[in-house]
Amino acid sequence: MMLKAYGKVNLYLDVIKKRDDGYHDILTLFQSIKEHDIIYVDFSEKEFFESEPELSIPWKDNILKQTIEIFKKETGIYDFNLKIKLVKKLPLGGGVGGGSADSAALLRFLAKNFNISERDIFDIAKKIGSDVPFLLNGGTAIGRGKGDILEYLEPLDINIKLYPMPLRIDTKKMYELLDQQWKEIKHKGDPHLLYCSLKNKNVEVAKKNAFNVFEQIVFKINPQLQEQKHEIEKEKGTIFALMSGTGSTIFRVCE
Repeated sequence: MMLKAYGKVNLYLDVIKKRDDGYHDILTLFQSIKEHDIIYVDFSEKEFFESEPELSIPWKDNILKQTIEIFKKETGIYDFNLKIKLVKKLPLGGGVGGGSADSAALLRFLAKNFNISERDIFDIAKKIGSDVPFLLNGGTAIGRGKGDILEYLEPLDINIKLYPMPLRIDTKKMYELLDQQWKEIKHKGDPHLLYCSLKNKNVEVAKKNAFNVFEQIVFKINPQLQEQKHEIEKEKGTIFALMSGTGSTIFRVCE
């Protein structure tokens, strides 16, 4: 079976606080994008994985392997193996949820084949990664907590163009740097205002509320990303340009 694993961008992303469990509470506006990975998957006698292009990460550390193992542990369904071919189109380490999108697509496949409820598969998704719960269904949603407390909204009909960069950003490291520089970090904007302004085509309000807190960290280390953002903002018809997630993909929302 062929699965499409659609990515996401964060139209708004702020970090509210560090939690006692070591994670962070965030506030974000998730938006699905048309770009996607393709996964070919079938049940087989032995587990098999290949990717195009070939990935440097070993299979045991791959999020798809982790997804299978967590699914088996949480459901008690162990008696199956999968043959998987991943055609990678979403940028690696690009902040558009590539690995999480792959995990979500595989979870939907497993849920359908083993008749797992929507609630149970959502709970499994939360154990895999903070973007995976949203990517199970996609669309448009406000995300809180670790990103797993979701307020689904009427999907936005907006034009998004991605500008991937050949950089892999370590998300964990960016959160560590954010913690270290917390007193200097600025916060602004409102994801609900941003959503309403995009829905009602209010360009000025949208520009004022589009925000990604990690730009203050990532741009210091990779100034070429800030330069790219400034160039994209000059393009005709651009409502705003922003970095997605912890980077390194810049995207623009177009009129």
